[in-house]
Amino acid sequence: MGQTLRFDGEVAVVTGAGRGMGRTHALELARRGARVVVNDIRGAQEIADEIRAQGGEAVVDTHSVATPEGGQAIIDLALATWGRLDSVVTNATIYLTKPFDEMTLADFDAVLDVKLRAAFFVFHPAYLHMKQAGGGRLVGVTSGAGLQGLATQANYAAANSGLIGLFRTIALEGEPYGIKANLLNPGALIAGQSSPFMDQIPGVSGDDIRANFLPERVSPMVAVLAHRDCPCTGQILGAWGGRFARSTITTAQGWVSEKPPAAEDVVDHWAEIVDQNGAIDYPNDIMVFAYQNMQLLYGR
Repeated sequence: MGQTLRFDGEVAVVTGAGRGMGRTHALELARRGARVVVNDIRGAQEIADEIRAQGGEAVVDTHSVATPEGGQAIIDLALATWGRLDSVVTNATIYLTKPFDEMTLADFDAVLDVKLRAAFFVFHPAYLHMKQAGGGRLVGVTSGAGLQGLATQANYAAANSGLIGLFRTIALEGEPYGIKANLLNPGALIAGQSSPFMDQIPGVSGDDIRANFLPERVSPMVAVLAHRDCPCTGQILGAWGGRFARSTITTAQGWVSEKPPAAEDVVDHWAEIVDQNGAIDYPNDIMVFAYQNMQLLYGR
């Protein structure tokens, strides 16, 4: 094991920290020396008290992340209390499960407000401060629903997918100022929650799965992404029951038409178009892809 990751003297904000993964993230950062703004509409006081009982420092914020005023107030509290801001973890989320044909615009917007728009509301004032202060770390929480989709949760999937574009761009623009922005893709079960796979893994009980998918098993990745020595930016890092892995967006080598193509030509070359052998994981800049695409088309 390498050196211990410490946050002594640093200030972290954790939204949605009143329970579940947000709670364990706040406790993990505090245990490692961070002073923590514990944000949640409910439950934040208990978590702040728990941090203080363990010898740490914490303040409570109960603003909603779903408004620009709330996002600004959360960041302002960190700066007013301790005069600095080093890392922000946006864990807050809600779920409104409905089939797509039954989903209303209100159902759709409610989840986007707390998940996607809230990331902008919180990270924008944090980014402005970090840009002037010489850097910081922004950690968002996405979901496999945003990468692979999830039946009955089009709103949640869309919000989490939107975070990918947002974070990749923040990482690109923030790099010259020492700002790192990464997404966590977690898998954990909170108390009372079940998994559809609990009865499908031979020889493994539901209790064993619950014990392995504790929120505490996710928080080590948060500590890495929030640390000053975070080894990456603009990435999606997963933590699922002890499995840690990077997720990527790749583009196949594809097929290059030698003449103006017809739809029938596309069908004829479909196997080449979808073949992922040699697929490229492009960096967080569409202009890199665009330039390489021009080279592929005209640089031969």
